[in-house]
This record gives sequence, C-alpha cells and structure tokens, in this order.
Amino acid sequence: METKEALTKFLKDCEERGLSPETRRTYHSFLRHFVDEHPELPTDTKIIEAFLKKRKETPGRRGGVFKRLQAFYTYLERAGIVEESPVPPRAPMGRPQKAKVVDNPGTGQLELSTTLPPGKVGQGGTKVLPGSTSTSISTADAVESFIRSRKVQGVSPRTMEGYYSRFRPFLRKYPTLPLTVEPIVDFLGSIQGTPENRWTYRRHLIALYHFLEERKKIPKDLFKFPLVKVPRKVRRVLSEEEMRRLFSYAQNFTEKAILILLIDSKVRAGELCKLTREKVYPDHITVMEKGGGERDVPIKPEVYDMLVQLAPSGILFRFEGRPIRREYLRIILRRLMHRAGLKGAKLGPHILRHSASVQHMVHGGDLLSLKDELGHTTTKMTEIYGQLAFTQVKDKHQQVDVLGKVLNGEPLDRLPLERAKCYGCQKEILLELAKIKETECPDCHQVGKWYLPDHPGGVQCEKCSPNEEGICHFCGQKVLEKQDLSPSYQQEEAKS
Repeated sequence: METKEALTKFLKDCEERGLSPETRRTYHSFLRHFVDEHPELPTDTKIIEAFLKKRKETPGRRGGVFKRLQAFYTYLERAGIVEESPVPPRAPMGRPQKAKVVDNPGTGQLELSTTLPPGKVGQGGTKVLPGSTSTSISTADAVESFIRSRKVQGVSPRTMEGYYSRFRPFLRKYPTLPLTVEPIVDFLGSIQGTPENRWTYRRHLIALYHFLEERKKIPKDLFKFPLVKVPRKVRRVLSEEEMRRLFSYAQNFTEKAILILLIDSKVRAGELCKLTREKVYPDHITVMEKGGGERDVPIKPEVYDMLVQLAPSGILFRFEGRPIRREYLRIILRRLMHRAGLKGAKLGPHILRHSASVQHMVHGGDLLSLKDELGHTTTKMTEIYGQLAFTQVKDKHQQVDVLGKVLNGEPLDRLPLERAKCYGCQKEILLELAKIKETECPDCHQVGKWYLPDHPGGVQCEKCSPNEEGICHFCGQKVLEKQDLSPSYQQEEAKS
C-alpha cells in the first residue's frame, strides 16, 4: 500500500474519533516528510530507525515525529493493514549532548565538552561540567522565555519594564548563561547605585534561575546566590497633625477629595487615577489593581458623598478634561506638601498611604483587615505597619525610664557613684557618696577616710560649696586645698 493512502485513512479515522482540526494538521505536518521519502509503506524497523536518525531537526521535533509515527502505525496495526508495527518502542536517536568549548578544570585549557569527563546533563542536551562557568543555553533565549512566562501570568507593564531594564546589562556581559557564583558576584559588584538597587538585580536573577530550574533547563541547586545587605532606613511617616494641616493648603475641591480618598481608603496612586464613577458605592469602592485584578476597599459615607460630585460617569479625577496621570498626581501632592511646610524626599501619594496605614495600627486596627484593604497578597508585606509609630515609642520610653530606675531618682548632674581614693593607702574605688562616711577601705581598713580626686581642689564638688564650718554639704568631708593633700598631711591623717 502507498504511504500517502495509508496517511489519508489515518487522518479520516482521527476525524471520526473527534480529534480537532488542529490536531489533524499537526499529524500531517509531522508525517509529510515520511510520506515524501517513502512512497511505499515501509514495514521494516531498520528503515524507520534510519529515517529518524537522519532527521536534521531539533531533538524536540524528532521526538514529536517519533510519537506521530507510533500513533500512525498503531492505527495501521489495529486496522489490519500491517501485521506488526515496525516503529521501535524507544526513539533511537535519544537526546544528543551539545558540544561546546569550555575550560578544563584539570589542565586549565580550552577543550570541547565532549572530550571532558561526563558531568550533569539537563533536559534539551545542556551539559554542565564540573568547574565550567557557562552552559550552552543562550542568556537571551532564557530571558525571553522567562519574560514570556511572566506575560502569561499577567504581570503589570511596569514590572515588565523593570525586567527588560535590569536584564539588559546582564545580557551584554554574559551571552551564555553563567553556571557558577563568581560571574554573578562580579555582575552584582559592577552595578552602580545604592544597595537597594543591587538587591533588586539579585532578586530578578534569582527569579530567572528558579524559572530555568522549573523548566529543567539547568540542574537544581547549582550554587547559592550571594547575599546583598540592605541597610535599614527609617520610613517617613506623617503625623496626624501634619496630615490635618494638608487640608488647609488644598487649593480646590479636587485636591481635597484626593487627600480624603487617599487617607480614608489607602489606595495606590494608580488605583486612584483609574477609579470610575460606576465603581463607587455608598460603603466601598472597587479599584483596578496593578496586576489587572479588582479589589473592594471600604470607605466612609462622607467620602462617597464627596466622590459622586466629581463626575457623573467615567473617570473621577480629571485635569483639563483628561484623566489624571500618576505622575501628575505626584506633582500635585508634592506641591501641596511643600506649601504645608513639609520637607524631605519621597513626598507624594505613597507617603499618605504609608502614614494612614501606620495610624490604622496605632488606633487598634489588625493586620488581616489592613492586608485586605491595602491589597497585599500576604501578611508579611503588611507587617511593616505593625510596628508602633515613633511617637508611641518615645512615649513608652519616657514611661518606662530605665535610667531613672537605675539612678533611683538621683539627678544626672549628681551621679550616685564617684571615684574615691583612700587617704592612707591611695586605694581607688567607686563608692556611693551617701555612704562615704561609713565605707571601709578594703586594703588598710580605714573607715570614712576618702577624698575625691575628680573634684576641684581635691575634695570640693563643683556642684556644691562648703558651709561655714568648712564641711562639704554634698560629701560630708572637710574641704581641703590642694596643698593639704601632701604626703605629710596624709600621714598625719592616717595616724589620727
């Protein structure tokens, strides 16, 4: 029988079994070369193996041809056209390893990878040798596959722009994908800017390599990514008084509505710009999230009464008849905050979202409700708002007053412990001034024979003066002059 006639019967059987037109076209596209090369239907296994071995396509496509040949001959065997299928149970060509030039860790010379000892082989023929610094995977292809998968997941356009901008220098520096940690360390070290910037590059590279591991393009746990320490910074938070002051400097109704909505609902700047009249309800609003989804956010009835006055339909916040953009919203709020006397960097809509979230926790809110209100996926992102506001930290610090308890109420300019020396043996100790008359020297065992070398004149304290009898009313000792501290005077005092 002719191969073309057998293929026509097979495709007709596929149609009767309800296979889709796309599936039938796939069978035809994979088997048309087999029909052209063998007009008469072959029944010898060696002919099938020879046809598969000389295919010049990728291993993935040769595997597809093998599977379609199995299905084709299975139908012919079931229909009685052939007695037994000549297709081998396994594809004879396998997955060939790709040859490439790499560093031989033993000799330090460049050699073909096929001449080196066998290493790990990943799916698709990617050979990973011990000590090699790259694979046969193109970095551009790996990045393109990663970005394509992120598009399918519905990542926002801003995130996609971040992927492109941060992978571009990595592509220029490494045309082939690095396999060891040293190139990653060199790349992160070459990034200019703040530690936060290097941390972002590291996060994107980790996501790329994890994606390749999931797709089995590279073996798992090749190396551990280097750590990038980001110094902790104090986030600027507006107090209730500062946020209240902003309303006094709002120049029109729209600016006042923006302040009220941002503080009450804590929405993002992009969510505010996309808010429509149709999504405003008496007790909540429905905002469009940055990932494309929607989220319900509660609002107060007074906020609803103000929002419905902005526009009868469509986008609520407009400038000169056009929807307001996020960049212009940031400019409006920055100018408003400057008029209110606020200084510092990063003034804009996000500082209102952050400040309102902190006040939510200060006044008894919980993390779960705040997580849903802010649109966070996990409570880990919301935990930063669980920290107390700095004003509360200061109040608690003054209330506890550990230093006051240690000093037992003694003023700071009169610390209870002073450096004292014995008149007899010059032993130096720290003692409590209230007990200076009853303190015994541990060496010569004299009681109350101490002078204070840190005081002006040897004994007199700079914060107190002697009374009429010449006795210091602070330490209770006789006030002496510097010449009175001579060795002879000390010996006389020791005898007495």
